[in-house]
This record gives sequence, C-alpha cells and structure tokens, in this order.
Amino acid sequence: MFDTVDGALAVRGQRSVDAVLDELGVGALLKEGGSTFDAALVAEAAGRHGVVIWPDERIMTVAACVGMATRALEDASAYACERVVFGRRIGEYQGVAHTLANAITEIEGTRLLVWRAIAARAEALAEAPRLDVQAFWWAAKAVLPAIKAAMRTFGGYGVSDDSPLPALYLAARAALYAGGDPDHILTAPLPVLAPADPVSISFTPDAEAAAWQARTEIFLEQFTPDEKAAFAGSSDNHLPELHRRLAAAGLLFPDWPLEWGGSGASALATSAVHRTLTHAGWPISVLVVSDSIGKLLMMFGTAEAKAEVLPRLARGEAIACLGLSEPSGGSDVFGARTRAVHDGARWIANGQKVFTTTAHQAEYVLLLARNEDGLTLFVAPLGQGFDLAPVQTFAGERTNITFYSDFAIEDRYLLGEASKGAKVLAATMTLEHNQGDYYLGALDFARAELLAGLDDLLERPEIRANEPAIRHSLARLDAHVALLESLSLRAIWAGDAGEGQRWFGPMCKLFGTESWHSCCAELVERFAPLSLDGTIPALAAIEKEARCGIQATIYGGANEIQRSVIAETRLNLPRSR
Repeated sequence: MFDTVDGALAVRGQRSVDAVLDELGVGALLKEGGSTFDAALVAEAAGRHGVVIWPDERIMTVAACVGMATRALEDASAYACERVVFGRRIGEYQGVAHTLANAITEIEGTRLLVWRAIAARAEALAEAPRLDVQAFWWAAKAVLPAIKAAMRTFGGYGVSDDSPLPALYLAARAALYAGGDPDHILTAPLPVLAPADPVSISFTPDAEAAAWQARTEIFLEQFTPDEKAAFAGSSDNHLPELHRRLAAAGLLFPDWPLEWGGSGASALATSAVHRTLTHAGWPISVLVVSDSIGKLLMMFGTAEAKAEVLPRLARGEAIACLGLSEPSGGSDVFGARTRAVHDGARWIANGQKVFTTTAHQAEYVLLLARNEDGLTLFVAPLGQGFDLAPVQTFAGERTNITFYSDFAIEDRYLLGEASKGAKVLAATMTLEHNQGDYYLGALDFARAELLAGLDDLLERPEIRANEPAIRHSLARLDAHVALLESLSLRAIWAGDAGEGQRWFGPMCKLFGTESWHSCCAELVERFAPLSLDGTIPALAAIEKEARCGIQATIYGGANEIQRSVIAETRLNLPRSR
C-alpha cells in the first residue's frame, strides 16, 4: 500500500494529489470496515509529497509529518554521499552524519508510536488516548528539526525555491501547529477516541510475557526493604545471593534452551522479566552480561566449554565479565592490542583491559585478543596471570582495570575460529544493544521512586510553586518511555523472528541512554536545590539515575559509535569513523 501510493504520487505529473488518491480508492480506509493501519501507511506516503490527506484525524497528521521528515532525511543522505567538500564527501563528517542519525532515530520511533497508538485504539486499550497524544507530541518535537537538518545538509540549495524541503517544512509546521502550541498537549485532558476496527499489528505483550512478569513480581515480594537497600547501596550492582535465587526461581535466563538450564521462553517474555526487575530497583547489568556471554558460547563455543561453563552460569554459581575495551581504544574494540600467542599447547595472553565491571567477582571473562593473523575471542576462566585494580565511577559504581600477564588459556575456551573474531564480535554487539528493557527499567525505577515521594514533596512551598513544570517533565519522561518501548519492542521482535536490521539495536541504545540521562537530569533541575543534597530518598534516586545515564551513553559502545552505525546502515551514508 505504501509503495503503491508513493509511486503513484511520484509520477503524477500535472494531476492533483486528490485525483491520484481517488483513483487508488484510499478514501475508504477510514470508513467502516477500513484499516486504520493501512490508512496510516497511505498518509505517510502522501506526506512524502507534502500532503496531509486526513487533517481532521490527528494520528494521520502525525503519519503524514513522519513521511515528510523521512523523505527529507533520505534526500539529504543521498546528497551527502555525493557532495564533496574539503576533499571528502560531506557524509563522512560526523557533524553531518550524526545529526542525521539522531533525527532518523526519533522519526522512526515516532512512526512506531503511530502504529502502536493505532493498534491500542483497535484493541480498545486504556492507554490508547495517551499514546495518541504522545505520538503527536513526538512529531511536533522531532519532525521540524529533522527537516531543518536535511535543509542544512544541502546548504544554500536546501533553502532555495528549487528545493522541495522548504515546502515540506512549511507543510509540517502548519499541520502540527494548527491547534496551538503542541507542547501543551502532554498535560492537557486526554482525547476521547472513537472505536476502531481491528488491525494487523499489535504491541501488546502476549500471555506468555504477562505470565513471566507476574512470576517475577511474586519472586520480588520475598525480599525485604533492607535487602533492597543493601543492593541499592552496593557499588557492584550484584548480590550473589540474589543471583542464585533468581536462578533457582528460573528467572535468571528464561530464554535459554532447556538443555542449558533455561525455560525456552520467548525474547519478549525475557524482556518482561528484565523490566520488572529493574522497575523494582534491581539493576540487571551483571545478569545481562552473563546472559550474552552464555549465548555466545551456545553459538560459537566448543562442546567442552559449553559443558563446563553454561551449567555454572545457569545455576547462578558463576558470572562472566567483558574483557573488550582497552586504554588506547575504548569503543574501538577492533583496535585491540592485547596479544595472544599459541605456544603449541595453549594460548598465552598479555595485555590490559579497562572498564571490566565485576571482574573482581567473576569466574570467567570474554577476552578479546590479537594474534598474528587477526582477532580472537575466548571465554576463559580467571586465574593465574590475571590481576586487577579497582576504579570508582561518577555514578558510584565500581569497575576495574585488568591485567593479563602470561595468562594461559586452553584451546577449549576458544570462541569460533582463531583469527576470525569479527563474526563473534558482531554477534556480541548485537546481543549487547538489543536490550532496550535495561534502559526502560532505569526510567521506570526513577519515575516510580519520584512518584512515591511526590505528594510529600509538593507539601513544600518552594516545590509546590514549580508543580506545573514538574508535571510537564514527568509527562515528557512518559513520552520518552513510550517511544523507547516502541523501539525496544521492534528490536526484540525482529531479533527473535530473524527480521532484524543492523540499526535496530543501536537506535535503542542511543535513544535509551540519552533519554535516561536527559529525563532524569531535567527532573533534578525541576527539584533543585533539594535534589542535590541526597537526603530525600526520592530525589536522591533521580539524581543518581541522571549520573548513571551519562555513563550509559559511554558503556557498551559510545553513542558516537551508535550514531555512525545508524548513519551507515539506515541512511547508507559513508563510513564516518
């Protein structure tokens, strides 16, 4: 439907848009028995040509504006692959590529939010009106900056009469501002939506995911407030007893196969477990690392290593850490200098790693090393030849610098083939980034902690005077969560179905971590200076999450790397790193 309409409009010549759409019979889509989802696809296709075909339907206006922004960004990206300035194509400059990557991430998230709002309305869900509002707000926030970024990519031509971009900008602005300042919509009364016929898409968790969420909530009821406080106060983000009890309850790695100690649950069910844990204030960073390393073993490990390591991880009696980043490389893992040489009996590694979180508690390490012919990865037991030095971070967490001095590794701990580690690394990055539930959980936790103490805080005159701004910031946080949920559900579904695209995970990581920091930092600002002294638990939680969010933009591949990946894979821009 989308391609049909877009193609017909692209070759319409002197015929009006209305005439073309009448020929295609799209007007029936919003009548009884029509598909609202198909209508949104048509609206987006028409939007690519500057037309809002159903201006009285707010969600269709959003879809049209998404089409305008997407067309602008794709045109700008194509131009950036051709235009040469200072001897280089402008798409190679991160100032161009990363700006477009930020824009397309928010626009794709808004498109998904449109689809989700439509599906929720068709399913008569209580959240449908709020999703409708949030989709419109995101369009108002993201579309015009996206078209502006495209115009600036073209330079002077982008603002000339010969360019289609100024017309797209003006059409989007007129549609989005017709009802007044769109920023007010977040805290205005919710709309009453007419019922809609069923559609072919759903974002609602299935019965399996709901059951695993309930199972996790029941599990968490056994922990006392003192135990939770002890966990929150730990710089390790890890309590061995909690880890073992999660394993005993079957909640550690639900989607692992039965043969390796899992339950064979779906990826969406596992996401529900992770989000429930983090929502309750139990960070899952250590769990997620061991989960990813276990899955790498299943994909690339030897039979001997699988038999030794996987059962230990599944029982919660061992954890694994990441030995990837190095002092001179950071996120450039392909530049690793740690050396591994085979002496005829085993591998001998020498080198240094940084930000090896939980190395002081782990039994195994995913170690990246270089030999004569390329990169090689191992899942190796930590022991003789291994040492570390602690590092305290800005957010109060402990990580480590680790040292490998004639560190011996048996052949059975090799992942994949020696010197051909690129394939394993690619899988590592995919597993690490397709986890939007981690960032969602952090935002859920921050919001829950603040709401729990909000009534008491509003009793203070200096806070009550700022209540409208506080309410608006909370609504903005909710809107960020809604868009991140949509990106995350896409990444999880696509990965499970084998339909993934290279940019799905990086978009989750980029948007999730930037939202984690920005939303919490905004709330710190709203409650200042009380939010800075650490004596009010609700505000102390928000302030700490704001710091954690900054770190998250660096860990797991700095967001600059994510922007480059998005630019190169989604927008087909040249390599910028």
